[in-house]
Amino acid sequence: MNIKPFPVAVVGLGPGSQPEDPDLAYMPLPREIDSFDQPTLPTSEEVEHLHAAKQVIAELIAQLQGYQGDAEVYPVQDISQLDAANRQLINQLLGEGEVSCRVKLLDGRELDMQESVFAGIWRVLESSADGQLLADRIEACPIPAPVWQAARAFGKGELDIPTLPDQLMNAGPVLTEIAAAMQNPGSEAHIINFSLLPMSPADMDCLDAILGPGNSGVFSRGYGKCRIMATSLRNVWRVQYFNGMNSILLDTLEITRIPEVALASEDDLADSLDRLQEAWQWLQGEY
Repeated sequence: MNIKPFPVAVVGLGPGSQPEDPDLAYMPLPREIDSFDQPTLPTSEEVEHLHAAKQVIAELIAQLQGYQGDAEVYPVQDISQLDAANRQLINQLLGEGEVSCRVKLLDGRELDMQESVFAGIWRVLESSADGQLLADRIEACPIPAPVWQAARAFGKGELDIPTLPDQLMNAGPVLTEIAAAMQNPGSEAHIINFSLLPMSPADMDCLDAILGPGNSGVFSRGYGKCRIMATSLRNVWRVQYFNGMNSILLDTLEITRIPEVALASEDDLADSLDRLQEAWQWLQGEY
């Protein structure tokens, strides 16, 4: 959602730290809806000299004002070259939100993504296969595109169903349903709810083995403990919700580009733009 020494103030690299606990850092489902908590900011006098960081924020706001919600083309600010003081202001402003993502690209590079306290505003750290930081970006979008692009590039386009053991209950029909949904994708996600199906442990073991692991995952601690993992099949995602004891509340499979629960909404981004403008005005001494 292993800890590398990045020069940014995200907890254990935020996205990287979450999936590393013994339970794969099951993403939290909230007991209550979280409200926006404006980060504590320095005074305008304290940051008067930090022109580079303030320029980044000003440009990001300008980009967001013209952003129409495209899933692949969206506002990006590369902050790799900022010095420590300017970077610290960015860290302080953005904070750390409830959602993180991790992607391993086919060439070995890794992307660790942490949503800020502004929904839909992401900090994206790109590392080489040997752990060297290559880039540090701010991206404004429903979810950074590599989360689903890399999963599609990695995943197989067809499901070949092997001969199954006779003792299985429903694994066979479920696999047939998955294969059909992959071949005939619709505009809406095709959802298979394991929590409502009579699936035996042997059924689930069989499905896990055939679906296989993917290279992309989303880990949320916002509106509920939730873990969204790509499988080895293109556009096939395992979506699980957990309670405070890490027991599964809801276990589903979604055949879709990216499960909707992973996305920041249009309203989220509009609200984040408003909040970001307020923070900017504070830094400018306009409050």
